[in-house]
Amino acid sequence: MTTIGSDIGRLLFPRFCKVCGSKLNQGEEHICTTCLRRLPRTHFDPMALNPVMQHFMGYPAVEHATAYFFYAHGNAYTRLITRSKYSDSPETGRYISRLVAQELAGSGFFSAIDLLLPVPLSAWRKWSRGYNQSEWIARGVADVTKLPIDTKSFIRHRHNETQTHMTREERWKNVQHIFSVRRPERLKGRHILLIDDVVTTGATLMSCVETLAQAVPDLRISVFTLACARNE
Repeated sequence: MTTIGSDIGRLLFPRFCKVCGSKLNQGEEHICTTCLRRLPRTHFDPMALNPVMQHFMGYPAVEHATAYFFYAHGNAYTRLITRSKYSDSPETGRYISRLVAQELAGSGFFSAIDLLLPVPLSAWRKWSRGYNQSEWIARGVADVTKLPIDTKSFIRHRHNETQTHMTREERWKNVQHIFSVRRPERLKGRHILLIDDVVTTGATLMSCVETLAQAVPDLRISVFTLACARNE
């Protein structure tokens, strides 16, 4: 009965690829097989000094950092980020991050992690959007690693403007002093994985790292994003 019901559901409510818009076949989720195969993966070594890790060279608390695919304005794959963020489709981010976690499972990237820490949204933005996309990305990682997610200890206490059209300097000023650690005792001595959807200039994540490291001096930090800018 379930199979028959599922088949009827697919006929009445077909699902479409979030990248190319083609109808998904049975067994495909969010992205068709062709688009998944063509995904512009970074192939970064998550344990090495890759371009994402270079953002954090001045931050001794950061041990590793990586991103899964390249993000470029106008590229169809940016839809994976924008739709998971703005189109009430957080499951897309969860699905992609689950694939990433499966691919990274053998690299040792998660082996020393104690806790998953999504980059928080302001209360207003989370209310208006209905969810925090970084939390859903963290859920995908947790699906594979079984690591706990902490959404209470680290908060964004001030709403800031969207950074989409800002310069590098404007982005940096925009994220200064907007985060705080509410429960430092829960993070003391731990190795957390800081999770976000995309890194461009790195301003938001560096502000997070600064706040966390100052509040919890013995904290170890690794960073994971679904995507990163190709030219950064």
